[in-house]
Amino acid sequence: MITVASPRPLAFRSIRFPRSCCAILAAALLAVPDPASGQQGRVAGYVLSELRPLAGAQVLVEETGRAVFTDEAGRFLIDGLSGTRVTLRVEMLGYRPRTVSVAVGEQAVRIELTPSALELDALVVTGTPAQTQRRAIGNSVVTIDAAQALSASAAPDMTSLLQGRAPGVVLTPGSGRAGAGPSINIRGLSSISLDQQPLLYIDGVRVNNEMGRGPRGIADRAISRLNDINPADIESIEVIKGPAAATLYGTEASNGVIQIITKQGLAGSAPRFTVTVRQGMSWFADAEEQVRTNYARHPETGELLSFNAVQYERERGRELFDRGSIQGYGLSVRGGAQSLQYYISSSYDREKGVEPGNDFWRFTGHANLSLAATDALDIHTSLNLAKGRTRIGGGTNGSVLLSAMMGNPLFEAVGLPSGPYLAYTPEVYRRVFENWQDLTRFTGSLRLEHRPTDWFQQRLAVGLDQTVEDNQGLTKFVPPELAAMFSPTDARGELLQDVRHVAFVTADYNASVIAPVSADLTSTTSIGGQYYRRRTDSNALTAEEFPAPGLRTASAAARVVGTQTYATNATLGLYVQEQIAWRNRLFLTAALRVDNNSAFGEEIDFVTYPKVSGTWVVSDEPFWNVGAVDQLRVRAAFGASGQQPQAFAALRTFSPATGTGDQPVVTPQSVGNPNLEPERGEELEVGFDASLFQRVGVDFTYFTKRTKDAILSRAIAPSTGFSGSQFVNIGEIANSGFEAQLNARLVERSGFGWNVTLSLSSVRDEIVDLGGIPFISLALPMQRHVEGYPIGGFWTRRIVSAEVDANGVPQNILCDDGQGGTVACAEAPILYFGTPTPKYSGAISTTLTLWNRVQLFGLVDFKTGHQLFNANEFVRCTLVKVCWENASPTEADPVLLAATYIGGDFSAVSPFIEEGRYAKLRELSLTYTPPESWVQRFGAERATITLAGRNLHTWTAFSGSDPEGRANVGNALLSNDQAAFPILPQVVTTINLTF
Repeated sequence: MITVASPRPLAFRSIRFPRSCCAILAAALLAVPDPASGQQGRVAGYVLSELRPLAGAQVLVEETGRAVFTDEAGRFLIDGLSGTRVTLRVEMLGYRPRTVSVAVGEQAVRIELTPSALELDALVVTGTPAQTQRRAIGNSVVTIDAAQALSASAAPDMTSLLQGRAPGVVLTPGSGRAGAGPSINIRGLSSISLDQQPLLYIDGVRVNNEMGRGPRGIADRAISRLNDINPADIESIEVIKGPAAATLYGTEASNGVIQIITKQGLAGSAPRFTVTVRQGMSWFADAEEQVRTNYARHPETGELLSFNAVQYERERGRELFDRGSIQGYGLSVRGGAQSLQYYISSSYDREKGVEPGNDFWRFTGHANLSLAATDALDIHTSLNLAKGRTRIGGGTNGSVLLSAMMGNPLFEAVGLPSGPYLAYTPEVYRRVFENWQDLTRFTGSLRLEHRPTDWFQQRLAVGLDQTVEDNQGLTKFVPPELAAMFSPTDARGELLQDVRHVAFVTADYNASVIAPVSADLTSTTSIGGQYYRRRTDSNALTAEEFPAPGLRTASAAARVVGTQTYATNATLGLYVQEQIAWRNRLFLTAALRVDNNSAFGEEIDFVTYPKVSGTWVVSDEPFWNVGAVDQLRVRAAFGASGQQPQAFAALRTFSPATGTGDQPVVTPQSVGNPNLEPERGEELEVGFDASLFQRVGVDFTYFTKRTKDAILSRAIAPSTGFSGSQFVNIGEIANSGFEAQLNARLVERSGFGWNVTLSLSSVRDEIVDLGGIPFISLALPMQRHVEGYPIGGFWTRRIVSAEVDANGVPQNILCDDGQGGTVACAEAPILYFGTPTPKYSGAISTTLTLWNRVQLFGLVDFKTGHQLFNANEFVRCTLVKVCWENASPTEADPVLLAATYIGGDFSAVSPFIEEGRYAKLRELSLTYTPPESWVQRFGAERATITLAGRNLHTWTAFSGSDPEGRANVGNALLSNDQAAFPILPQVVTTINLTF
């Protein structure tokens, strides 16, 4: 479709660059010709898709063969034309080509491209030796168009771009605090002792992906390193999901790999500046209901007392929680000549949370330069800096939310200094506690791509990712009016500081020889090697008792204790791969990788990981004549990869001690294991991709995975001279499931478009072998690892019936005997209740495009088939005993009341293990693109205005405050919500201007 927006010519203008720009960039800008300098016979306009400008689309004049590419704003200009009309053919990878006829002289042409239902020729870089077409890859690769996702949703961070857009990738936000990030799990849990997070790469360089960071002593340590990345700098995100695809990454890759590809410059494009402004707010929805009302009986009068912290503070003339604020500002420039392209950006974000002491700010700077040094050599550099501070809120004894939820009206009745609050009043959290993380992060990479001949190519990538965290938890010298809530020692204050330097070094080389065996058969042989090193240096100190108010440094404290540690882990891997392609439609690939890692036992020299895959584009065969199915590809892949042990797990270690005469000595600490190997994941996946009627794309994958040599901790005999346990490779875990995604363009009409995306994935995990260990308990004893059951399953006694006597005391409490009958709970068996891992997860999103100016977008995601431990209710009812059932036992449910009496030792907590299923209105947005003639009056060339809401409503069977809340975001095994801050609704307005 073509529409003429205005007869007024577009105002192409030269833009003067600031003098402070580097000389090399200035030279690149000067090398770009001014688009307005051509002849008068011209055609100009925009290429867009769903209101988003498409940079890099090719616009070809069929009559002359002349072609140009669109710039950052989607603009093109073709001059030197003759005649009255020309035919333009517009092409871009991932979109259906368009051929249109336009009048020579038109300079405000709008050409809309439609995304392809299935794009087999799209290029993929993750999990392959070099850039490869999707049709040649036998495993599933999810590619997210980050720019498109960002324009539709105004996502505030990188992980929000993943939410609901990649089947099989499960994100758990964990906390609604400003600056918090989620945990990420791909294809379920597959390890008992090791990290569950996927590897993270930026432009081919390994980077820090830690979750659950923050100040020591803060329960809700929810800062994620993934969110250090400015989402506006991301071009696309590629996800490979397991060993079948991750073999070439070797040890550490069995949990999958996420690769972030950042924006590059554009050849032959004048500089285009983009300015972004975001303003918004967040709030604590249904605060009165979520914080709960607590009850108690007055010990003398028997009066029923109640306390709801939200109502309590409101009656005192202030709100318990503030209204949060969100703001962000960004500036970028993109363009380049044929030999040098550039993308440079900077952003500043600031967010204030709803809890006292919770806010963050972040500055980022990013620069990508691409230089065509010769016809055969390209040089790419990427530099990224992130700096900021996150104040996480709370204190060493919890947070204002915890103190409010567990408060007791009886505390105020008997005159405790904290009033009805459990620990401290909100005033204490505002005035006494400060907990923050200062961040400085640099990521830099250099990539050389060399093509000396048409049959040989090689690539070298080197990079460094350096993260410096300064985590501090400060308890100030307590003012006299608040000191009654503290012990005399605690009232003098404390400082906990952890400074961590985490450095990743990457060196990656590969070379490929492409040999045509015959007219139909092509062989591609690749070899490569990778070196990764991670070093973590940590310095921790504890400083106690400041002598006077206003002091807050360790040097001012009366007692200071410090520790220093470091750990280095390095991997060296080599691989060889052979791919046979027949007529560019049938591909067979085989590869072998050999690895060594510094954490392996000294008896383990190296491990090998094989891979084999095949893919067949059936629809390219001459016999294919299925009109409804215009494209069909079937694929299968088998591969192995691993996960190395913890840094010192294989080593025999000793700890320092003080010996006779106060002399330093060492004592046995860990026995080590010289035969310790990595956990080994082996995975088979099969699937297909199809396009129906050129409108519907279908992607389906089934996978089955075995993790062998799983690392477990086993007790050792005291006769060894060492106490404790030893890490050994004695476990085995099985995973299986499917992933399906459907993209449908339901309506494509002039001025109106409607597309829908559906995704559904299923995963099941089972512990096949625990090496003879009966079971392993987690930190929460109702979660266990048991052979034949899911990882971290819920296990407890099931209370079936009880009676309540006249005094409100439960009597005759009976539990399930596991055989259909009942037995006294003291004699009842521990039974399985369910898995903390969602068996099904998915999303549905839809986009409506109206009048070529308005876009409506909505996304709902869901998870089901899992259980959660309602830790907040457990603590309220069983430990603190402030539930309504505690205050009015004769009117309570006898089963729940019985759990409050016998569940305090976690032996019978069945009423607090609940269904965790939910669906959430994750994103809802409205984007408007004003006519170009309007924005040109303000000196801009294009503008978009987006009003977006996030986390607007939750439908759930869980009775707790939020089914996504987690007390420990960094541990995927633990599934409880104690004092976890609920995920907050947000509304944000974003304005983008292109100059």
